[in-house]
Amino acid sequence: MKFFGYVFGLALLSAQANAITPPAGAESLAACSSVVVRKEVRSLSTSEWNAYKAAAHAAYNDRWIDWFGYLHDRIAMTIHGNSMFFVYHRALTRDYEKILRGYDPSVAVPYWNAMVDYQHPEQSPLFSADNLGGNGNGNGCVADGMPGSWMMNYPDPHCLCRKYSSGTTMPAWHSPEFITHVMQSSTTYAQLRAGVENSIHGAVHLALGGDMDTMHSPLDPIFWVHHANIDRLYAQWQAVSPDDRTYMIDGDGPNNVAADVNMLLTGTSKPAYTVMRLGYGDMCYTYDTIQAANGNADALSKRNTRKCIKRPNQATEAIKKLPPQVLQQFYPSFSNGTVNPLENEMTSITPNTPIGSNGTYTAPKPNEAMRGKMPVPMKLTDAWVKMQNACVEEVRDIESRAANMVEALNKANYLSPYLY
Repeated sequence: MKFFGYVFGLALLSAQANAITPPAGAESLAACSSVVVRKEVRSLSTSEWNAYKAAAHAAYNDRWIDWFGYLHDRIAMTIHGNSMFFVYHRALTRDYEKILRGYDPSVAVPYWNAMVDYQHPEQSPLFSADNLGGNGNGNGCVADGMPGSWMMNYPDPHCLCRKYSSGTTMPAWHSPEFITHVMQSSTTYAQLRAGVENSIHGAVHLALGGDMDTMHSPLDPIFWVHHANIDRLYAQWQAVSPDDRTYMIDGDGPNNVAADVNMLLTGTSKPAYTVMRLGYGDMCYTYDTIQAANGNADALSKRNTRKCIKRPNQATEAIKKLPPQVLQQFYPSFSNGTVNPLENEMTSITPNTPIGSNGTYTAPKPNEAMRGKMPVPMKLTDAWVKMQNACVEEVRDIESRAANMVEALNKANYLSPYLY
């Protein structure tokens, strides 16, 4: 087995980085000399996607995937359901990225914006035979895609397993509209953590089933692109107000001890502040969305040599037309006119965009027949809540908010641009 250092680091890259006052100890962390950019899977070129898949398969061959599955499983009860969630998984995903870059220094872990696939998740292009494979066969074994031949060794020898929670399909999960609500309504780290962990995070794991519905879920390559997306949401929320949020951490950590920047990442001697600012220490990465918000007009385009043409974002424009009382209740930043693009998940990415496409793509128009028919997202099962060491009341509150938002938007005859 090849070993590349298992190290944790620090993060948050923003245009206002110099104004941030680090906590004691963090000031010694140097700015990264180079920063890799994590992109949405649908914006990767063919060569970028193939390079990523090759590096991930090499990590599988060297049994790094088994290692990460073991590690996550061993400490699972301390890194979920509390304020350790964001900071620990940020460090874990960065460690995985460093392993991959040991095989190919050009590789960055892409993120999968699962929210835009929320209506029919099983139709996401990520699950095709050209990409990360789909549902398991009769025995639950993934038989196609990059991991189609994977045999895992932890916790016992078995094929990589997926079992969609509705048989051949998955129930609707949380929309860009709901995650935008979470981003705009969360004023503390603890609120954001509860809103994200107990919605799109849990829904993706539970709906995919198989290994993803366990605490050794890093065995499934979907885990990494999913958690890169979870980290992206955290990073964007920080970057909305970097002076206040870069080192904000509150709520309870493991064992009901109050979380703070000096809280040690589970199983390490590294304090939380070492992973809370992108672009510093070992956290030498950023996201294309943060680059775009900081003025790089080409950051979200497939070809950075081609200038983007700014067009009205149909998703954002649609939601801004909601009744004032609905905006005020669910989208305070839209309501008061202070919205930052980093707290707006109403993007122009669509579920059908090909991955690894070097050509042009024309997005389909929203289906008028779906006006006022947003689905309520799936609920997390009692078994999942228990496994995640989550607070039942916290989980059910998020589910109630999601259902209330859908009811309000449907009553307003809102047309989600993501329903086809």
